[in-house]
Amino acid sequence: MGKIQILPEELISKIAAGEVIERPASVLKELIENSIDASAKKIFVNINKSGKILIAVQDDGIGIEKEDIPSLFQRHSTSKIKRFEDLFRINSMGFRGEALYSIGSVSEVILRTKTEEEQTGWEVHVKNGSKTQLRPVPMQKGTEVEVHNLFSNVPARRKFLKSDATEFRKILDFFVHYAILYPSIHFVLVHNKKTIFDLPVEQSKKLRMSRIFNISQQHLLEIYRTSFDNSVNIEAIIGDINLQRTRKDMQFIFINNRPVQHTGLSFTINSIYRSLLPAEIYPVFVLFLNLRKEDVDINVHPSKREVKIKNEADILIFLKKLLEENLIKKPRPRILLSQTESEPDSTLVSEKTEIYGNSPAQETIFIQNHTEPPEPDDFKIRFIQSRFIATLFHTYLIFEFGDCIFLVDQHAAHERIIFEKLLTQAKKGKIETEQLLIPASISLSTHEMIAWESGGKIKLEEIGFITTQWDTRTIAIHSAPEGIKNAVLAVRNILAEGNINFDIETFLRKACRGSTMAGENLSPEEAETLKTTLISCQQPLVCPHGRPTIIEISKKFIEKQFFR
Repeated sequence: MGKIQILPEELISKIAAGEVIERPASVLKELIENSIDASAKKIFVNINKSGKILIAVQDDGIGIEKEDIPSLFQRHSTSKIKRFEDLFRINSMGFRGEALYSIGSVSEVILRTKTEEEQTGWEVHVKNGSKTQLRPVPMQKGTEVEVHNLFSNVPARRKFLKSDATEFRKILDFFVHYAILYPSIHFVLVHNKKTIFDLPVEQSKKLRMSRIFNISQQHLLEIYRTSFDNSVNIEAIIGDINLQRTRKDMQFIFINNRPVQHTGLSFTINSIYRSLLPAEIYPVFVLFLNLRKEDVDINVHPSKREVKIKNEADILIFLKKLLEENLIKKPRPRILLSQTESEPDSTLVSEKTEIYGNSPAQETIFIQNHTEPPEPDDFKIRFIQSRFIATLFHTYLIFEFGDCIFLVDQHAAHERIIFEKLLTQAKKGKIETEQLLIPASISLSTHEMIAWESGGKIKLEEIGFITTQWDTRTIAIHSAPEGIKNAVLAVRNILAEGNINFDIETFLRKACRGSTMAGENLSPEEAETLKTTLISCQQPLVCPHGRPTIIEISKKFIEKQFFR
C-alpha cells in the first residue's frame, strides 16, 4: 500500500488556518483590516480574556450583500482580486480570502452584516467550519463579527498560547498600528469590560500618536520627502532626544499603508540615533513609506508581516539623508518644563494608555511634561546669543537668553568637543598628541592585560596613546591625544571590557571619558569659548555617549515652582 495520501478537507483547513491565525492578535488583525476595507468610520473592538474567549469587532462600514454571505467562509473567497496581475496592484488591506475561512475553522464565529440598501441585517453562525442558515436580524449598517473560544477544536495550539498578559500585549500592538495609520477612524478597544482606548477622529497621525502614547506633540517632528521621479514618498514622525525608550516598542513601519516589519529600514533609522542617544536607549518613530505598487511584493508572508522592496539600497540611502538633515543638522535641546506647560489635551488618554505605555517592562525614561520648544533653527541662534551668568556646583554653566536659561554640563560638552576634534584628526590620518611630563602607570587585571598584549597596545597607538609594559601586570602611559586630561581613565575605559575589536570612532568615544572638566572653575571668557565651540560641533546636544550637554529651562517653569 502506498504511503502518500490526500489529506481530508477538515485537516487541510486546520493546517491552512495555522498559517494565518497564530494567536488572538492574528484574528484581530484580519477583522480590523476587513473593517478598514469596508470604509468604516468607527471600529469597536471588544476583547474577553485576551481574546481566548471572545474577539468581537463591530464597524459601520458598507456591509456585505446577502448573496455574498454564503461565500464568506469558503477558502480563497475574495472580492479584492480576480486575476494574477491584480496581486501587483493591491489597494486593500486583505486580498487572499483566507481570513474568515481560517478563523471559522478553529473557532465559533457569529457574523452579522447589513448594507445601506437592505431593510434588515443578516446573521450566520459558523462552528468548526460548518455554517447555519442565514437569518434576519435588526441592526445598523455595517458588520459585526464575534469569534468565540479560539482554538477550542485544536487543543494543542490552544495549549501553546502565552499568558493573558502576553496575548493582550500582542493585541495592543496590532490595534495601535491601525489606530496610528488611520486617524480618520474612531477606534475603541474594550478588554474585560474596561475601556482601554477611546480614540476619536483626529486631524493628523501626529496628534493620534500623541494621544495613544500620552507624549507631547512638541517633541514629535513631522518630515516629508518625495523622490524626483515620484517613485518614493516618505512621511515620518520622529521623536527628538527628549523621547527615549528602553525598548523598540514605539517604533512603527508602514509600507503602502500596511504595517510591516523591515530589518533594513529599522536598522537605518536606529543607526542615525546612535550618536544622539545613550547605549541601549532607543528612539520613538513612525515611518510611512509609499512606493509604486509594482516595486513592493506584499505576498511573501502568510500574514503579510514582511515585504520585499525593489531598489531597497537606494531607498535606504534616501531615508538616511532625510533623517540626517532633520535630526543631525537641525538639533533640538533637551527641555525641562512643568506639567502645566503641556498642551491642554496631552493627558486625555493617560489612564487608557497605562497598560500600553507605562508597563514596568517598558518603562518610559523620557521627561513626560513639556512645553512647545522653539523651532530647531532658532535654538542655535538663541544659544549663541545667550550670556554667561554663573557656574553651578563647579559643573554646570548657566547661560541666559530672553525667557529661558540654558544649563550646560561642562564635562559632557568638553567630551563632545574633544571627540569631534580627535575624530576629524583621525579621518585625516594623524591625531595630535602631547607627551606626559611623568609617565602614568596603570595596574591591569588579567583580562585587561591580555587585551593590551593581544592588540590593544597597537590600537592605543593609533589614537595617540603611547604605552609600554612596566611589569607583568602594569603598563605605563607616555603620551596621550591632546585634550585628554585623564589618560589613565581613558586607557582603562578602553581596556576594561577585555576586548579591543572596536572601530576608531568607538575607541575615541571610550577615550573621551578622560577629557574631564567637571570640578574646574571656568572664567566667563572660558565659558563663552566653550559655548561657541560646542555649538559649532556637528552634534552639540549630546556627549559621545548620548548624555545631554544642554538643557533648556523656561522662565515659566521657574515661576510655576513659586506658584506665580
